[in-house]
Parts: sequence; structure tokens; C-alpha cells
Amino acid sequence: MFSDNTPTPLGAKEAKLFRDVCQAAGYTSPQLEERFGLLVPPPSDRLPATLGARLDQNGTPLDVLAKAFFLGTAVDTETANALLPDGFIRLCLQCGLLIEDGTDYRPTALVTPVGTALLASDLQRIEYQDEEQFVPALCDAALHLNAVAIRQSVGKTLDLCSGFALHGVLSCPHSETVVASDLNPRAAAFARFNAALNGFENLRAVTGELFDAVKGERFNLILANPPFVISPDAMTTYRFNPIALDGFVRQMLSQAADHLEEGGILQTICEWVEVQGQDWQDRLRGWLADSGCDVWILPANRQLPASYARNTLAQTISDEAELAAQQAKWENYFQEQRVEAIQGGFLFIRRRAGKNWFDVTQMTKPIRQPIGDAIARGFSNRDLALSDDSDALLSSRLTVANGLRQVETSHWKEFRWQRDSIVLHLDDGLPVSIGIDEYVRTLLEMFDGSRPVLECLDRFANQVGLAIETGRKQGTAMVRSLLKNGILVATGR
Repeated sequence: MFSDNTPTPLGAKEAKLFRDVCQAAGYTSPQLEERFGLLVPPPSDRLPATLGARLDQNGTPLDVLAKAFFLGTAVDTETANALLPDGFIRLCLQCGLLIEDGTDYRPTALVTPVGTALLASDLQRIEYQDEEQFVPALCDAALHLNAVAIRQSVGKTLDLCSGFALHGVLSCPHSETVVASDLNPRAAAFARFNAALNGFENLRAVTGELFDAVKGERFNLILANPPFVISPDAMTTYRFNPIALDGFVRQMLSQAADHLEEGGILQTICEWVEVQGQDWQDRLRGWLADSGCDVWILPANRQLPASYARNTLAQTISDEAELAAQQAKWENYFQEQRVEAIQGGFLFIRRRAGKNWFDVTQMTKPIRQPIGDAIARGFSNRDLALSDDSDALLSSRLTVANGLRQVETSHWKEFRWQRDSIVLHLDDGLPVSIGIDEYVRTLLEMFDGSRPVLECLDRFANQVGLAIETGRKQGTAMVRSLLKNGILVATGR
């Protein structure tokens, strides 16, 4: 049965003890991934038998912690008492993370490691998913947003639709103040617990819908993992879009500009629809027209309505007949709404005076590591690449980004190799793969940060035998594209 209790925040000494015990046991994301092949907790009411087999039968502190706080299952009191310090068990019982149930300690919440942080949430159980006050555990979408989050020193950060405040807690070290806001009051309780657990005093947890709890406030950075799943019914408050189609995301974005400082950025992971007869980029451009914000969209996946419905519903429905019935309902809804496809990815906006730009970068690979610095560079690169001020671009100094590699394929024909393709892969930062030709490869060799773009273009024109004006015109177009793709970056000189 779902309980609306939340753990009581720990004092500084107790919180440090909890962190120290977890660290000493190796209770970390890499260890959990190595042991279970997972970074996010699986539903404890649908645990595959193979997961339990991966725990050391002899028992280690890591096994006890993982079983209780990652898998969300009971642990034997005798084993736990033997392997974990008395003070640790006692504080877990006192704050409510554990309760004693006969010969077992039963967890009331998960505590999941993310980076150097430990973050508590409700137990991950399918049977709890429809509970209005449920605070869900760590999920893939939250990790994806964390991977692109800009981690630079700022004044104020807002974790919007915060849940247990993953993004808020991880923003505390580089923010003067952090606000975690969620519609669910239990989310605020978990946010306070997690701030205390990780030793941060600069996080404030508030309750309200969207920006209601922060009226009149502006932020340097807003991170939002909103309820974005598109369905005929808003079945939960934390996952499903409560307005028709992608209306909730649109509402959030339309209000966001008023809560951003000049130069402030909102980063969100979300989904949006392609409507029959309307270009989806024009549709999203219309959402933010006259907002005073630059817009950068990174689509990551595209699904047809049938596959989207089945993939989403299968996460919580195991009965095949029920799954088929719900899928048919969803498909009828999408057909009535003239939805051709559903896209998912990242959407970033930045408040900036002047003529704003709108850009779309199709992601070609999954993000495997934090790339917040590359996202910040991406804004600067686009300021150059998309500006009408050609002088600023031509006077800038650019260099080739780190992590760039080239893959060339050829085939044998008539006693010699004939080139089929040259593909550049950017492995550091935002992953990119683009096909180029010899002209682009030659142009790239001009950029080492030692000379302005104009001089590089003239050297390029001379080397490939183009008229200076032609080389400048064609080269400038190539430079703009390479900047947007992150293959060229400004040196700052």
C-alpha cells in the first residue's frame, strides 16, 4: 500500500555518516551499473529474477545497500546489522528510510546515487504509478537532462517540475541559490531531505503549478523535466501531459521568458507532435515568436503514433489484451488530432536582447557523458554563425574542436582507390556525424586559432584555386555550418 510519509531531513552529522557509509561500501552509479547493468532503479514489484542473482550470496555492505535502496526490497536484519554500522541503521530507522518488519528491514524510499550525490524518492513500484502524491524515482529522461545541463557558476537556478530535486541538488555547488518547485507537496519534502542529505543549505523547496510559486522571480538557469508524455488521458500528475497533445510544454515555454534574467537559459527535455499539414519547426517557432529568446532544439527520436503508443503503454501494462485496447484508444486519439508523429528531445531557450535566432540540430548519437560545457559553447557558436553581423564572424578566431575524427571509405575500381565518403565524427561534447568533401577538409586545416576567419578563407581560396571573393562566400557558408555543428569553436582571443 502506498504511504504518503516522507523521510525526516538528517542533521549535518548524520547526513555525513550516511554519505560516508555509502562511499565506503562502493554504493555508486558505476558500481550499480556494473552489478545490474542499470543506472535507474527497476520497479521492485516486477524485478527480474536475474537481478537478485547478481547480489553476492555471502553479503557485502554494497549488497545490503543496493537491495534496500536501489532495488527497493527488504533486507535481513541480522545481515544488515552485521555488515553496516549500528549508527547507520539507527539513523535510517529514525528518519524513516527503513522500518523494522519482523526479521527484515523494509525500505520506505529509494536512495539512488547520481554522480557524487545521493537522492531519495518514493519506491519504484508500478502499483504506485497512478497515485496522485507519488514522487517517482530516477528515470532515463532525468539522466538525459542532467547530461546536457550547463554547470557554470550562476546566481539563481530553478528546478522546475522538480520531483525529488535531482537537478536542483546537483545545481547547488555552482549556484548561489536554488529553488525546487513542483505541484506535489511531497516532492518538496523529498527535495528538502535530499538537500540536507547532500550537505547543501542553499536550496529552497516550494509547491505550485509551473511558475505559480515563483511569481516575480527571475533565474539565470531553469532546468525542467515536465510531464510530457502525450496521451488521450492525463493519468498521472508527474508523467502525462495534462493538456491536449503537447499543450503543457507549450504553456511552460510561453511563461518561461518572464522568469529568465537577460542571458538566462531554460533547458528542458520534452516531446512534441507533428501535425498533418504543418511543418513542426514552424509550429514550435510559433510557440516562442516575440518571446525575446533564442531557441535551440535538439530532436533525438521520432516515433509513429502506433509505436509510440505501444512503447509507452508497455512500460506499465503487462496484460496483452489491456495493452491492445489502450493502444487502439491512443491511436484513435492521434488520428483525430491529425498527429503524424511524435518527436522527443531537448529544447533550450535563452533570453537575449536583439534579433533572436532559431536553430535545430538533429542528434545522431546518444549522449554518453556530461556535455554542459559543450552546450554553453553551442550558444556562443550560434551567436556567431547565425548573426547578420558578418564582420564579427570574419574577425573571430576559430579552432577545430577536440575529439574530432575522420572516417574515410573508398572502393577499388580500375586499379585504384576511389573515395566514397568522408565523415567527420565529433566524440567530445554534443555528438555529431556529418559528411564532408575535400573542400571542407581543406578549409578545416586553416583553423588553428592563430588568425582571423577572413585570413583563413583567403588562404583556403588560394590553396584550392578559387577567386578570393568566391572563396570568401563559399567558405563563410561552410564556417557557419561547422560552427553550428560544434566542429569549429571560438578561441576567445
